[in-house]
Amino acid sequence: MPLAPVWRVLCAGLVVLCAAVFMSFGARAEDLQPRLETARDGQNLIAALHIVIPAEFHAYGHEPGEAGRPTTVAFSVAGGRALPVYYPDGAVQRDYYDPAATVNVYEGNVTFYIPLPSDAAGKPFVADLSMLLCSSRKCMPVNEQVTGVVARESAPISGMPWRIQWQELQRRAPAAPPAPQAEEDGNDDAAGDARARESAQATTGGWVEEGMEKLPPPDGFDVRLSPRFLDDSMEISGLGKALLFGILAGLLLNAMPCVLPVLTFKVSGLLMVGGRDAAGLKRFRQHNLCFAAGVMTLFSALALVLGLADLMWGQLYQNQAVLMVMLLVVFLMGLSTLGVFSLPVIDLKTGANSKNPCLQAYFTGLVSTFLATPCSGPLLGGVLGWAFTQPLIIVVVVFWAVGLGMALPYILFCIWPDLARILPKPGAWMHVFERIVGFMLMGTALYLLSVLPVERHMQVLTVLLVLSLCAWLWGQYCGITAPPLRRKIMGVLGVGLLVASVFWVLRPVAPLPQWRQFTPEAFEANLGKKPMLLEFTANWCPNCKFMEATVLTDERMRKLQARYGMELVRVDLTNANAYAVRLLDALGSKSIPLTAIFPAGDEAGQPLVLRDVYSARTLEQALSETYEK
Repeated sequence: MPLAPVWRVLCAGLVVLCAAVFMSFGARAEDLQPRLETARDGQNLIAALHIVIPAEFHAYGHEPGEAGRPTTVAFSVAGGRALPVYYPDGAVQRDYYDPAATVNVYEGNVTFYIPLPSDAAGKPFVADLSMLLCSSRKCMPVNEQVTGVVARESAPISGMPWRIQWQELQRRAPAAPPAPQAEEDGNDDAAGDARARESAQATTGGWVEEGMEKLPPPDGFDVRLSPRFLDDSMEISGLGKALLFGILAGLLLNAMPCVLPVLTFKVSGLLMVGGRDAAGLKRFRQHNLCFAAGVMTLFSALALVLGLADLMWGQLYQNQAVLMVMLLVVFLMGLSTLGVFSLPVIDLKTGANSKNPCLQAYFTGLVSTFLATPCSGPLLGGVLGWAFTQPLIIVVVVFWAVGLGMALPYILFCIWPDLARILPKPGAWMHVFERIVGFMLMGTALYLLSVLPVERHMQVLTVLLVLSLCAWLWGQYCGITAPPLRRKIMGVLGVGLLVASVFWVLRPVAPLPQWRQFTPEAFEANLGKKPMLLEFTANWCPNCKFMEATVLTDERMRKLQARYGMELVRVDLTNANAYAVRLLDALGSKSIPLTAIFPAGDEAGQPLVLRDVYSARTLEQALSETYEK
C-alpha cells in the first residue's frame, strides 16, 4: 500500500502549522511618527505632540477604563520639571481580550497638548511616551523618548486644525498631573514592562507577546502553593509513567461524552468501508491504517504548536479563527451526511466512491481527531501537566503516546482485520444511521456556535447560510457526471464566496460607541449642558436599520463621539413610549428615521434635525456646523 502521499501531506501540514506559529510571533509595532507642533493662544504657547498609532493596533487611553495600561506623556523643556499634559478622550470599545470590559482607546492620529512656559521657544524638549499597543492578536509595551527643539516661531492657534479639540479639552477638564519620568539608570524598560504586565495579565493568560518573549505575571500576584493530590500514585514522575498513562489517556479519550458525535463519525467510516471478502478486508485494513496516520499527524502538529507557543491543552481553541474553522467543517460534514451534497475527500455516505480511499481515510482521521481534542479525560491532565514542564522533544514524544492511545482501536483493526466481523453487517439501515450522524453533527455545530461571542452570531449564521447555498449548488450542478469545466468554475466561485464571508466574520469587531437609551429625566438633565445626538429608531422600521448599517455605523459614531465629545442617545419606538412620541412631536415630525443634533449652551433649544434617509457626508457636515462654530 503506497503511503508516500500520506507522509507528503503530513510534512506539508507540519510546515504550514509551524510557519503560522512563527508568523504570529513576528508582528512588530510600526514607528509612532512623533511630531511636535506649537501655536500661540494669546500670550500662551501651546505644544501639540502628534503620534500615529499603527494600523490594526490601538493604545489604551490615559483613562483606560476597566482594563488596560494608561498612556502617559512626561514632557519637559530644557531639563526642567515635567509639565501638565492634556490628554484626548479615547474612543469607547469592548476590550479585545475581555469582551465584558469597556475600555477607552487611541487609534490613528492622536494629539497630546502641553501648555509651555513663555520662554520655551528655541529650547530643547524631552517627551517620554509610555503606552501599550494592542491588536486582536498581541500586545506590546512601548516606551519611546522623543527629543527635539521647540520652534522659535509659532503661528496663531486660530489656523491650527487641532484648535477645536484643544479648546474643548481645556474647557472640560484640567490638565493631567505630570507623568513620572523614567529614571536615567536604565530602569525605564523594566518600569514599562511592569506597567504592561498590569494590563495584560488578565487578558492574555498572564503574559504579553513581544516577539518570542513572554512577560511574567504582574507584581503583587506571585502565588506559591504546594498542592496535594488525592492519589499520589497517579501523578507523573518520569517519562516511562508518562508514556504509559498517555496511551491509556488517549484510549479513554475515545469514550468521552463530548466525543460522541465524532465517535459516530468514526464508526460510520468503519461500517462504510464494506465487504467481508478478502478484498473488503484489505480495504478495511488500509482504511484503519490511514485513519490512525491522520490521528498521529494531528497529535504531532499539536505537540509542535502547543510546545512552541507555550499554550496549554485546549487553549488553541480559544482562538476564534480555529473555532470558526471547526464550525464550518462540522457543518459541511453534517450537510454531506444529510444528503445535501457529496463532500470532497471526506465523504462517508453509503456507496460513496473515492478516487483515493487512503487519502480519504487519512483526512477523516485528521479532521475527526481535530474535532475531538478540545475534550479532556481521565489521566490526561496529569500527563500533559508533567509534559509541558519538559523540553520540546519530550512534549512531542508524550503527545505521540496520547495519539497512539487514541488510534489504538484502529491499529488493532489494521493488525487483525477479522475483527471487522464484530461490526454490524452493512445494509439499508445505514442510510438511517447516516441521517442520525448528520443531525448529531448539526448539534455539534450548534454547540460550537454557542462558544463564539454572541455579537458574532448573526454574522456566523449568515456565513452558514452562504455555505449551505454553496453546498447545494455543488450537489445540484457539480456531480461526478458534470463537465470538468463546470465543476472547476462552480468550485472556484463557491470557495471564493465562502472565503470572503469567513474573512468578513473574522475581521476585527468594530469597537462599540457608547449609546444611551432615552429617558426623559436624563434628557432634561443634559439638555444645554452636554452636546447630544438623538437617533429615533425602531425594530419595525427598515429604513432605521438601513441608516444604522450604512451611516450611523458603530465605527463612524465611535470616531465622531470621540471627536466632538457628544452624548449618543437612542430613542427606541419599537414599543409604545409616550415621552419619545412627545419629543418627536416637539421636533416637528411624525415619522422615523430621524436624527436630532443638540448643541450645548444657549442654543440647545434649536437642535439641527436630519429627516429620513441621508448620507454620511450630510451627517458629518451637520455635526461640523453645529459643534465647530
